[in-house]
Amino acid sequence: MPSFAGRFQITNPDGTGGLAAACSASFDAERMALAPAAGAPLAFDLGDIDEFHPADYELTLKLYTGQEVLLGQFGKAFQNLCHDLLAAWRDRVVRCLLLEDLEELARLEGFADLDSAERRLAQPVEVRLYRSNLAILPESATGFHWRLADIDAVHFDAKDYALTIRSGTDRLSISKLARRTDEFRDRLHDAMTVLSQQSAAVVQKLFPFLSPDELQRVTEVLKEGRSVPLSALTGVHRRIEQALTENAIDAELRPYFDGLKEQSTADGIFTGFRLIRREAEPGGNGAEPPEAAGEAGAADSPLEPPGVEAPVEDGKSGDVLHWFFFPLGAVNAAGARASVIAWEATSRSGRATYCFRMPPAEEISRSQDASRDPFRVDAAVHRLNRGIALLNFHREPIYLPDDSLELQPRFRRYAIAARKIPVLRELRNQFLGRAIHTTPEAWRKQLQALLAKA
Repeated sequence: MPSFAGRFQITNPDGTGGLAAACSASFDAERMALAPAAGAPLAFDLGDIDEFHPADYELTLKLYTGQEVLLGQFGKAFQNLCHDLLAAWRDRVVRCLLLEDLEELARLEGFADLDSAERRLAQPVEVRLYRSNLAILPESATGFHWRLADIDAVHFDAKDYALTIRSGTDRLSISKLARRTDEFRDRLHDAMTVLSQQSAAVVQKLFPFLSPDELQRVTEVLKEGRSVPLSALTGVHRRIEQALTENAIDAELRPYFDGLKEQSTADGIFTGFRLIRREAEPGGNGAEPPEAAGEAGAADSPLEPPGVEAPVEDGKSGDVLHWFFFPLGAVNAAGARASVIAWEATSRSGRATYCFRMPPAEEISRSQDASRDPFRVDAAVHRLNRGIALLNFHREPIYLPDDSLELQPRFRRYAIAARKIPVLRELRNQFLGRAIHTTPEAWRKQLQALLAKA
């Protein structure tokens, strides 16, 4: 662990000065410590840094608490301190954004201009391109990432020498990559092409009876990582639903799928898939940790050890995570209509049904009855799917209780993720609990208990 001699000063959120002292500054991949000559050291997780502001021989770190830590008087070692700490901080942010298990293709310095409904950003950034994601890591703002499957268009402006990337109504412009602009453009194009080809191969194996034009129509809507109404697929070919139940549902999980289907309307079911890659880690690879035999929503037992996975190109069923969303209705204890969306993984050893409350009607539409408003259901499923996908299908951040996130060191990055990723907070707020796949009878009791408390 490198150590640097200098001075630090703390400014409180209200602008008043706090501790100021000479110190020894050190950090590793996760934490930083500032140890004064006398008194207790100041220590914090690198993920607790929200903003990184370097200046002439001074560095200001803004923490999530609102406090600011000013580092100075480090002499000739300042440049090394600033460079190495920035690199360590960005790596920690990547871990807290749940991206570290993905294969990295390129890393570049540039300028990002983001225009979205959620936030605006215009500043220098580090761009990291992964095989399935694009991460933007600024210095004075929270980092974020997009899934390549969610990118709708990429346009290169030769005049400004910038790439404009669009996803829905969001626009991201990346410029000032200098000589690496062409490299980034080519790598992004190649990664998106490979992902598209692999997705098409999955669809073709699921539905081998489709004609070329029918296959094209299905792949336009059924993209990797996205959910689509089952009715939109059956409108292309009547045998699609039968093929899904035969090819996308493991035999031991069929009773749970059937149980959910019984309680959902046929035109309300959504389906999707995700490619599984070698780099996925436990919790992010579509498998769940072993479940406790207790009540739904209980904390999990230790994470299962990493396994060796076959490459996607093998085309075996184990290379793909298949899932379904089911809008469910039930009568709760107060006798009022309750709306719930259940997420069921039907391959890759899914071990539980995840239940989420429908978002408040005023957040999505004016309708109060989800079962009679398909547009509200569509929007709710889209938001749930987007959130789960942005977590790269890690499930622990959704269902682990607050105490586990705050108290257990191995889950610390999930607590930080909940601060940095708004959609994760939304998922946790909507999460009702899990119905564990023990036996169909026990599972049904857990599911009904969850519906009753919605």
